[in-house]
Amino acid sequence: MGEQELEDNRMAQQMVSWFICDGRFRVHAINAIGRRKGRIIEVEEIDTRERFHGSTKSLEQLVGVLRQSYGDSNRVQPWIREPIS
Repeated sequence: MGEQELEDNRMAQQMVSWFICDGRFRVHAINAIGRRKGRIIEVEEIDTRERFHGSTKSLEQLVGVLRQSYGDSNRVQPWIREPIS
């Protein structure tokens, strides 16, 4: 591969994080940019600083359960790109 080919294949990613459950947990994710889907990469409990890792699907399910148990289920999911109308 030439240097020009390497430069053409690069794609930016944007890291985002936000609090859920009244600030008890912080969710870290990679935002959807270009053709890539957004995905959660880590959930952190703020008090103990314990971090939870796993597959994208299992972390999304964890966040869903946490948000539902704390009554946060009606909020937007920041890591998912809104469809263009």
